[in-house]
Amino acid sequence: MKQCVVIEDWEGDGAIRLPDDVLQEMGVDVGDTLYLLEEFVGTTRCLVLSKTPRIPDRVDELVGHWESLDKVATDLNAKDD
Repeated sequence: MKQCVVIEDWEGDGAIRLPDDVLQEMGVDVGDTLYLLEEFVGTTRCLVLSKTPRIPDRVDELVGHWESLDKVATDLNAKDD
């Protein structure tokens, strides 16, 4: 799921509004706790909303897989040059 959100002003603080369909997709409702986590995919900084304070290690495995694919692509490009 990919969703674009705008940071809004809420009494001087930044806030994001999550549409009902996003809340339903995530299985959360008003009053539930979500965690904003900083993660990296390769060297790209990402912000992730999670229902747990830590993303399971499985994500680390997937990111490692993406990084290995990037290395393979780099190696193939080097061979072409």
